[in-house]
Amino acid sequence: HHTVTPALVVLGGIGGLAPDLDHPQALLTRHLMGARTMSGLARRTGVIHHRGIAHSLVALIVTTGILLPLFRRLVAHLIWAGGLAIGHPAWILGLWHLWGTGAMIGWGAGYASHMVADIFNTKGVQWFWPFNVWVHLPLPNITVGTWPETIFRWGIIGGILLWNPWLGVITASAGELIYRGVKSA
Repeated sequence: HHTVTPALVVLGGIGGLAPDLDHPQALLTRHLMGARTMSGLARRTGVIHHRGIAHSLVALIVTTGILLPLFRRLVAHLIWAGGLAIGHPAWILGLWHLWGTGAMIGWGAGYASHMVADIFNTKGVQWFWPFNVWVHLPLPNITVGTWPETIFRWGIIGGILLWNPWLGVITASAGELIYRGVKSA
Protein backbone atom coordinates (compact mmCIF):
# COMPACT_ATOMS: atom_id res chain seq x y z
CA HIS A 1 0.00 0.00 0.00
CA HIS A 2 2.77 2.40 -0.89
CA THR A 3 1.81 5.72 -2.46
CA VAL A 4 2.12 5.64 -6.24
CA THR A 5 4.85 8.13 -7.10
CA PRO A 6 6.88 8.77 -10.24
CA ALA A 7 9.87 7.16 -8.47
CA LEU A 8 7.93 3.95 -7.80
CA VAL A 9 6.57 3.67 -11.35
CA VAL A 10 9.76 4.59 -13.23
CA LEU A 11 12.10 2.50 -11.08
CA GLY A 12 9.63 -0.39 -11.16
CA GLY A 13 9.69 -0.35 -14.95
CA ILE A 14 13.46 -0.12 -15.17
CA GLY A 15 13.87 -2.77 -12.46
CA GLY A 16 11.57 -5.05 -14.44
CA LEU A 17 13.85 -4.77 -17.47
CA ALA A 18 17.20 -4.83 -15.62
CA PRO A 19 17.69 -8.62 -15.21
CA ASP A 20 17.97 -8.94 -18.99
CA LEU A 21 21.07 -6.73 -19.09
CA ASP A 22 22.89 -10.08 -19.36
CA HIS A 23 21.52 -10.48 -22.90
CA PRO A 24 22.95 -8.38 -25.75
CA GLN A 25 19.58 -8.07 -27.53
CA ALA A 26 17.53 -7.01 -24.49
CA LEU A 27 15.74 -3.65 -24.47
CA LEU A 28 17.97 -1.92 -21.89
CA THR A 29 21.13 -3.48 -23.29
CA ARG A 30 20.36 -2.09 -26.74
CA HIS A 31 19.49 1.40 -25.47
CA LEU A 32 22.03 2.06 -22.69
CA MET A 33 25.29 3.40 -24.02
CA GLY A 34 28.00 0.76 -23.68
CA ALA A 35 25.69 -1.91 -22.23
CA ARG A 36 25.76 -4.11 -25.34
CA THR A 37 29.58 -4.09 -25.36
CA MET A 38 29.75 -4.83 -21.61
CA SER A 39 27.19 -7.62 -21.93
CA GLY A 40 29.06 -9.17 -24.85
CA LEU A 41 32.39 -9.05 -23.02
CA ALA A 42 30.87 -10.52 -19.85
CA ARG A 43 29.22 -13.33 -21.80
CA ARG A 44 32.48 -14.18 -23.60
CA THR A 45 34.18 -14.80 -20.25
CA GLY A 46 31.71 -17.61 -19.64
CA VAL A 47 30.89 -16.32 -16.14
CA ILE A 48 27.77 -14.46 -17.27
CA HIS A 49 25.00 -16.20 -19.16
CA HIS A 50 21.35 -15.34 -19.72
CA ARG A 51 19.13 -16.03 -16.71
CA GLY A 52 22.17 -16.62 -14.49
CA ILE A 53 23.61 -14.14 -11.98
CA ALA A 54 21.50 -11.20 -13.21
CA HIS A 55 18.37 -13.26 -12.51
CA SER A 56 19.50 -14.40 -9.05
CA LEU A 57 18.41 -13.51 -5.54
CA VAL A 58 21.97 -12.21 -5.02
CA ALA A 59 21.50 -9.63 -7.81
CA LEU A 60 18.05 -8.68 -6.49
CA ILE A 61 19.41 -8.08 -2.98
CA VAL A 62 22.58 -6.28 -4.10
CA THR A 63 20.82 -3.94 -6.55
CA THR A 64 17.85 -3.20 -4.29
CA GLY A 65 19.57 -3.09 -0.92
CA ILE A 66 23.02 -1.69 -1.72
CA LEU A 67 23.45 -0.16 -5.19
CA LEU A 68 20.10 1.65 -5.42
CA PRO A 69 20.43 3.41 -2.02
CA LEU A 70 24.00 4.46 -2.88
CA PHE A 71 22.91 5.72 -6.30
CA ARG A 72 19.91 7.54 -4.79
CA ARG A 73 22.16 9.33 -2.32
CA LEU A 74 24.62 10.27 -5.07
CA VAL A 75 21.83 11.63 -7.28
CA ALA A 76 20.38 13.63 -4.38
CA HIS A 77 23.78 15.24 -3.77
CA LEU A 78 24.24 15.99 -7.48
CA ILE A 79 20.78 17.57 -7.72
CA TRP A 80 21.42 19.66 -4.60
CA ALA A 81 24.81 20.77 -5.96
CA GLY A 82 23.17 21.68 -9.27
CA GLY A 83 20.56 23.73 -7.43
CA LEU A 84 23.27 25.55 -5.52
CA ALA A 85 25.18 26.19 -8.74
CA ILE A 86 22.21 27.88 -10.39
CA GLY A 87 21.17 29.63 -7.18
CA HIS A 88 17.89 27.78 -6.67
CA PRO A 89 18.46 24.91 -4.17
CA ALA A 90 14.95 25.17 -2.68
CA TRP A 91 13.29 24.93 -6.10
CA ILE A 92 15.44 21.91 -7.03
CA LEU A 93 14.71 20.29 -3.68
CA GLY A 94 10.99 20.80 -4.34
CA LEU A 95 11.32 18.85 -7.60
CA TRP A 96 13.18 16.10 -5.73
CA HIS A 97 10.28 15.79 -3.26
CA LEU A 98 7.78 15.73 -6.13
CA TRP A 99 9.69 12.74 -7.53
CA GLY A 100 8.64 10.99 -4.34
CA THR A 101 9.61 7.88 -2.49
CA GLY A 102 9.23 4.28 -3.47
CA ALA A 103 12.29 3.88 -5.68
CA MET A 104 13.53 0.84 -3.75
CA ILE A 105 10.06 -0.72 -3.56
CA GLY A 106 9.45 -0.11 -7.26
CA TRP A 107 12.87 -1.41 -8.34
CA GLY A 108 12.64 -4.50 -6.10
CA ALA A 109 9.10 -5.33 -7.20
CA GLY A 110 9.95 -4.85 -10.88
CA TYR A 111 13.16 -6.90 -10.63
CA ALA A 112 11.48 -9.71 -8.67
CA SER A 113 8.46 -9.82 -11.02
CA HIS A 114 10.82 -10.34 -13.97
CA MET A 115 12.48 -13.24 -12.18
CA VAL A 116 9.09 -14.79 -11.37
CA ALA A 117 7.85 -14.39 -14.96
CA ASP A 118 10.98 -16.10 -16.30
CA ILE A 119 10.31 -19.29 -14.31
CA PHE A 120 7.59 -19.98 -16.90
CA ASN A 121 10.37 -20.56 -19.45
CA THR A 122 11.52 -24.16 -19.96
CA LYS A 123 15.11 -23.30 -19.01
CA GLY A 124 14.03 -21.41 -15.91
CA VAL A 125 16.11 -19.03 -13.80
CA GLN A 126 19.27 -19.57 -11.72
CA TRP A 127 17.77 -17.91 -8.61
CA PHE A 128 20.30 -19.44 -6.25
CA TRP A 129 23.43 -18.45 -8.17
CA PRO A 130 26.30 -19.41 -7.74
CA PHE A 131 24.70 -22.82 -7.23
CA ASN A 132 23.74 -24.56 -10.45
CA VAL A 133 20.08 -24.85 -9.45
CA TRP A 134 17.53 -23.68 -11.99
CA VAL A 135 13.98 -22.80 -10.91
CA HIS A 136 11.19 -23.37 -13.41
CA LEU A 137 7.59 -24.45 -13.34
CA PRO A 138 6.52 -27.73 -14.94
CA LEU A 139 4.24 -25.81 -17.30
CA PRO A 140 4.66 -25.45 -21.04
CA ASN A 141 7.24 -22.94 -22.21
CA ILE A 142 5.88 -19.41 -22.58
CA THR A 143 7.86 -17.73 -25.34
CA VAL A 144 8.03 -13.94 -25.54
CA GLY A 145 5.81 -12.56 -28.29
CA THR A 146 3.38 -15.50 -28.37
CA TRP A 147 -0.30 -15.48 -27.40
CA PRO A 148 0.35 -17.28 -24.05
CA GLU A 149 2.84 -14.52 -23.15
CA THR A 150 0.26 -11.88 -24.07
CA ILE A 151 -2.37 -13.55 -21.86
CA PHE A 152 0.14 -13.85 -19.00
CA ARG A 153 1.19 -10.18 -19.35
CA TRP A 154 -2.39 -8.89 -19.47
CA GLY A 155 -3.31 -11.14 -16.53
CA ILE A 156 -0.65 -9.37 -14.45
CA ILE A 157 -1.85 -5.97 -15.64
CA GLY A 158 -5.44 -6.97 -14.81
CA GLY A 159 -4.36 -7.85 -11.27
CA ILE A 160 -2.64 -4.47 -10.92
CA LEU A 161 -5.78 -2.72 -12.25
CA LEU A 162 -7.88 -4.44 -9.57
CA TRP A 163 -5.37 -3.61 -6.83
CA ASN A 164 -4.72 0.00 -7.84
CA PRO A 165 -6.58 1.28 -10.92
CA TRP A 166 -4.36 4.36 -11.37
CA LEU A 167 -1.17 2.28 -11.25
CA GLY A 168 -2.81 -0.29 -13.55
CA VAL A 169 -3.53 2.34 -16.21
CA ILE A 170 0.03 3.66 -15.99
CA THR A 171 1.45 0.12 -16.14
CA ALA A 172 -0.73 -0.89 -19.10
CA SER A 173 0.10 2.27 -21.03
CA ALA A 174 3.84 2.14 -20.38
CA GLY A 175 3.93 -1.61 -21.00
CA GLU A 176 2.24 -1.30 -24.37
CA LEU A 177 4.56 1.54 -25.43
CA ILE A 178 7.61 -0.50 -24.47
CA TYR A 179 6.24 -3.73 -25.96
CA ARG A 180 5.41 -2.08 -29.28
CA GLY A 181 8.80 -0.35 -29.29
CA VAL A 182 10.57 -3.67 -28.77
CA LYS A 183 8.59 -5.36 -31.56
CA SER A 184 9.33 -2.54 -34.02
CA ALA A 185 13.05 -2.29 -33.12
